[in-house]
Formats: sequence, C-alpha cells, structure tokens
Amino acid sequence: MKLSGTARELFIPKRNKVLYGGRGGGKSHDVAGALLAQGVQKKMFIVCAREIQKSIKDSVHRLLKNKINEDNVLKSFYTVLQDKIVGINGTEFVFTGLKHNPEAVKSLEGADVCWVEEADNVSERSWEVLIPTIRKEGSEIWVTFNPRYVTDPTWVRFVQNADEDTFVKKVGWQDNPWFPETLNKERLKLKKLDLKAYNHVWEGMFDERFQ
Repeated sequence: MKLSGTARELFIPKRNKVLYGGRGGGKSHDVAGALLAQGVQKKMFIVCAREIQKSIKDSVHRLLKNKINEDNVLKSFYTVLQDKIVGINGTEFVFTGLKHNPEAVKSLEGADVCWVEEADNVSERSWEVLIPTIRKEGSEIWVTFNPRYVTDPTWVRFVQNADEDTFVKKVGWQDNPWFPETLNKERLKLKKLDLKAYNHVWEGMFDERFQ
C-alpha cells in the first residue's frame, strides 16, 4: 500500500493530529490510508465522525472501502459491511454524527482513534462532548478540514491554540504526489474566475467572500 510522506507522519504518537488545507491535497486519503495500515498492525477501535451524518453515505465509509478495494492486502484483511468495516484481527471502523447523537458519542469511550472529517463544521459543544469521551490511554483525535473563518472552534482549538501534544500540518495540492491533471485544470479555471474563492477552496485560506 502506497503511503505519502504526510500519511507516514501520522504514525508518530500524538494526542491530536491535525491536517488542514484546500482541496486536492489528499488529506482524507492520507488519514484513511494511515488508519487502515495501523488497523492491520494491531487491533484498533476507530471512530469516524463528522458534525452531521444523516446516513452512512455522509461518512468516509466509501473512501475507506475504495482504498481497501485498491489494495490486495487490505482487501484480504478487511470486510466491508453496510455500516462498519472490520478486520480479521478485530479492528473495527464505525461511523457517527456528533451534533444529533451526543449520547451515542459518549458510548465511544473505548476508541483508540477518533477521526473527525470536515471538522470546520464542528461546533464547540460537539468538541466539549467528544474530547473527554476519547479517554482511553494513548487514544488520539485526528482532525481534517479546510479552514473557513478565524473564529471557527476547530481552528481556534486545534491550530491557533495547538500544544506540544498536537501535530499540525497544512496540506495543499502542491503536496499531493498523485494530484491529477483534471483537478489542476479546475484549479486554474477557478483562479481566473474568482481569486477569493480560489484561495479558500484550493489554497486553504480563510473564506473572505462572506465576511
């Protein structure tokens, strides 16, 4: 299984691991690959969360499924079920929303890793419920997002006020060794059309259009 340099950095133990930036950087692919690889190495309970998940289609289930199907080792190791993914060693991926399921979130205290995708949408209240729930010794919270506003709870908590036990990295399209030409054409097109939109969508800058 091919892992980028960023994905390999995610193997270094830290309580919080934060990847942020614009489209095309492969943040979600890096995290998915790293978690699938770690789940092969040892039995893990991995929670994949986002602020709102109305159905499994809103989750990273499909992304993980696709990465599994692309690799023969992963394909022979993991079984993809409708609402979860399990490994032959007992590793388990489950999927949940944060906003409307506070009680369900509180039941996830045995998680080894909680990956919060599209975390720019996560409210301060959701973080207040989630963070103390992920309490297992050595457990980690992984965060991926494209910053919107400087006042967003995720930015303030995990980037602006990052501590020594937090790994933070900005990841852009320039860092993606597999960045496709199709996306590059779309990137350049938006750059010509709307620079503010381009800076937010592709360069991971704050969204200045609605301030």
